[in-house]
Order: sequence, then structure tokens, then C-alpha cells
Amino acid sequence: MVFKAVATDIDGTITDESRRINISVIRAFRNLEKKGIKVILISGNVLPVTMGFKIFIGTSGPIVSENGGILMYENRIIKNFEKNDIESAYIEFKKIKPDAERIITDRWRETSIALVPTMDIQSVKNFFIPLGFRVEATGFGIHITHKEQNKFFGLKKAAEILGISTDEIVAFGDSENDVEMVENAGLGIAVKNAWEIVKEKADYITNKKFGNGVVEGLKRLGLI
Repeated sequence: MVFKAVATDIDGTITDESRRINISVIRAFRNLEKKGIKVILISGNVLPVTMGFKIFIGTSGPIVSENGGILMYENRIIKNFEKNDIESAYIEFKKIKPDAERIITDRWRETSIALVPTMDIQSVKNFFIPLGFRVEATGFGIHITHKEQNKFFGLKKAAEILGISTDEIVAFGDSENDVEMVENAGLGIAVKNAWEIVKEKADYITNKKFGNGVVEGLKRLGLI
């Protein structure tokens, strides 16, 4: 298989537990881009944050934010979902769980909401899942999205934009919201620090953590 793009989660995959980006990843991604291999940044984070990574790293592929909720490519923004129904549900949840605080970047979130990671996730699931929503933890927040909204959904949209198949994409991830992407991309790679649920679906698990694992995977495939 000839891979035409590399898709990667950001937090916990190309960054460490303190959210510091691995400099070797930047070099690796720029090498990929020079070879004509598009790098797709795909995150649960908000579009402004993902866009910042894209600009400063120097990637040219589409960026996918909010777990597939919103995409951007060549200054065109594609919004796949609205969040009014989630916002309404959150207002009711907040009445019974006053400690249900949202993460600071939620002010820029357009298709979903995210609660602080210290929130009791089971209580969040018990309330939102019966209403038809999706609840996922990442270690950096608890994401409440639409049922169909996930990173592989976003990856398919990104592949369509590039005119390629998802089978031609290598995907890297580490946490719960990366499962569908890692499982269904052409090749799914879990970094060593990934959650077990991600490792179970991956084609390959790296021997190194975080960004070093991403570089390891790219070298193993002969892409850099």
C-alpha cells in the first residue's frame, strides 16, 4: 500500500502529558510534506488551536477539529454539526451537577462541548447517552458530541477533500476518541502511552511514547 497522507491526533500523541509538542515530530512532518505526503491534524480540540498547530508546524493537509465536527482546508471551513441541542441538555445537566464546568477553550467550540477532565465521567454518560449523545474522555477533557461525530467521520471528509481513500491514510492516536480512526484508517498506529482500547484496535503499537512513537512509526513504514 502506498500511503498518501498521515493523520494524527495532537494531545497525547504528538505532544506529551504536559501538552508540549515533540520537536522531532515537527521535523518529521515537514519531511513528509516535502515528499508530497499530506499531514492531517485531527483533534478533539477547537479549530483555532488546531489551526495554530497547522501554521506553526507547517502542514498542508486539512485540519479536523472537535472530533470531526468541523474541518478547514485552504481557508474554507466546513461545519458538520450544530451544538444547540447539546447546549440545551448541558443547561439541564448543570442544574443537577453544579460542578459540571466546561474547559476554558469551550468558548470557541462550535459543534460540541467539553467538560473539565476531573468531572465524574459516569455521571456525564448516565445523563447524556440516553439523550442520544456521545461521551468520550481524552485525559484533557470529557467531550459531548453527536452520536455520528467522531474522528473517522472527520477523516473521511478530509480524504474526500484530498481525493484519496481512507485506505491510503496512516493514522496515529492515543485515547478513547481516536478508536474509530485508528481502527478504520488504512493503517492504525497506537503510541506506547495509548489507552488499551486504542491498542486493541491498532495494527501496530510503538515502542516509544508520544511524539517519539509517531516518529518511530513513520520510520518503520519508510515514510521518513
